[in-house]
Amino acid sequence: MISENMLKKICEEYGINSEKLISNNSNILEYGEISGIYEVLNFLKTILDIDGKNIEKCPSILYFGTENIRRNWNFLKENNIRTSNVESCLHILSTEPIELEKTYKYIELNYGERYLNANTSILRVKTDKIIELEERLMNAKKKTILQAAISRFTVEECIKIVEVCKKKGIEITGSVFKQSAEEIERIVKVCEEKGI
Repeated sequence: MISENMLKKICEEYGINSEKLISNNSNILEYGEISGIYEVLNFLKTILDIDGKNIEKCPSILYFGTENIRRNWNFLKENNIRTSNVESCLHILSTEPIELEKTYKYIELNYGERYLNANTSILRVKTDKIIELEERLMNAKKKTILQAAISRFTVEECIKIVEVCKKKGIEITGSVFKQSAEEIERIVKVCEEKGI
């Protein structure tokens, strides 16, 4: 546990906005520890040269543990996985190493390196979710399944999104997983009312 004042002091040292950190994930105050946060920030800022604005978007990484982050970073580098998208990379780094490796092997075997490097965010998703989506969206393209998997939605909500899209004649692409099924229905209703 860390106080808001102490977190603010640490963040100032590393050029990070503590208010943004807390607003993005207040769990940092409950799970963060002073020495761990210093270790992680030192690794992210000094070794990996990650900008503070990117860290602000992924506060959970600050209480994940440097040894896990290093292990994941080394795994990404050893397997030549693109890490150019820093924001998704931070989410990958804060994944349990065993889950990261399991997902990597599954995607590499079943989808190939092309899909892996096109959408590295998939490495933060547990294989169970991917497999369930494959089973429930059997006729969907591989790319669509992976985009559904990385969305913020549960498998059930992804299925609802697909059903709404089919019912309304909307092409199922990765962008449909940015809104809930209810939001998509509202958008379609507004478009229909305006004759669009």
